Amino acid sequence: MSKGVVLVVDDEPPIRDILSFYLKRADYQVLVAENGLRGLEEMSKLQPDLIISDLRMPEMAGDDFCRQVKSDAATKDIYFMLVSALDGSMSKIGGLNIGADDMISKPFHAQEVMAKVDSAFRIIAMQKEIKRQNVILTEFQDRVNNEMELASRLQMGMLPVLPGVAPGIQYTHRYLPAEGIGGDIYAITPLPDGSTAMMIADVSGHGVTAALISSMVKTSFESQLRLSLDPLAWAVGMNQDLSRNTLAEQFATAFLAHLDPATGEMAYVVAGHPAPFKIPSGNPGAPGKPEQLSGMGFMLGIDAELSFTSQRTSFLVGDRLVLFTDGLEEVEREDRTYLGEEGLMTFCSDLPADAEQATMQLVNQVQTYNGPATFSDDVTLVVVDRVK
Repeated sequence: MSKGVVLVVDDEPPIRDILSFYLKRADYQVLVAENGLRGLEEMSKLQPDLIISDLRMPEMAGDDFCRQVKSDAATKDIYFMLVSALDGSMSKIGGLNIGADDMISKPFHAQEVMAKVDSAFRIIAMQKEIKRQNVILTEFQDRVNNEMELASRLQMGMLPVLPGVAPGIQYTHRYLPAEGIGGDIYAITPLPDGSTAMMIADVSGHGVTAALISSMVKTSFESQLRLSLDPLAWAVGMNQDLSRNTLAEQFATAFLAHLDPATGEMAYVVAGHPAPFKIPSGNPGAPGKPEQLSGMGFMLGIDAELSFTSQRTSFLVGDRLVLFTDGLEEVEREDRTYLGEEGLMTFCSDLPADAEQATMQLVNQVQTYNGPATFSDDVTLVVVDRVK
């Protein structure tokens, strides 16, 4: 079986003959041509793995032949050796500069040429293996990308349909995963008694694992809604679910709330999550000053026996609630100036009345502050307006 195909191009028949003899004896398949033009004709019949070409030849010299081979996408990876009677390093440098992979000086010893040929084929074999592995890697990456795209669509399907309406409220969101798919999730769910349940959560980590756990968080939240109307009970149940079904280093922060539109009272639990901002209605056309809800508790999923604390606040007609994950506030400029909750609250002090416009403005302000860098963490922003 042939070790590979070698094209010998030289205008001197004795050199073609001696190189052919040694190459064939070493089990290489040999093609021959007397100049570059004939070499191109031979290549159209069978593409070689290696070309050994003289530099000085009539009709098409070796340097022009080399340039043409290396400029064609179909042949540019063929290993090319130039043979030159010129002495000195300048001829070698010149040959390498036009794209040749190696140079052989005339007069040459056949053993030296064969050693270079064997070395070249070891490189060729490695290049072929790299190409083969790259094809496999590309195919694998394509499959991963397709799976990620599907997972991203599925995750987006888990988010509420917008524009969102629940008893007495309207809401909108911005969801910006850091890696196409992320660990943020939220839900605003109308309940049978006319009240509304709210949840926003942030799972540790990024990517597919975080997205998988975020789906567990949402499933657990929905299960708890069938058992109770109390956010404190939801937090306890969700914490037990996550503690049983995730690894020790995996956890989620969450804000859980229950709004009774009849009384305007909202009960909530802060489980290691940034507490939302409430913007009171204030005077007509003049929203009140943003205030951050109180409360702080343990994260979900660390220990099944952890306890949580419930808080209460009013959420009246005209009020606005700004829920977010920490990716929106944990940004800093190139000068290391940190935005933080205080800076984010400042941005919330002058938002448009329209929730969609407010959401867009707030994200744009944070992106501008963070620029030119992109968000390094998943970002979810939900603006909830009490309308009646």
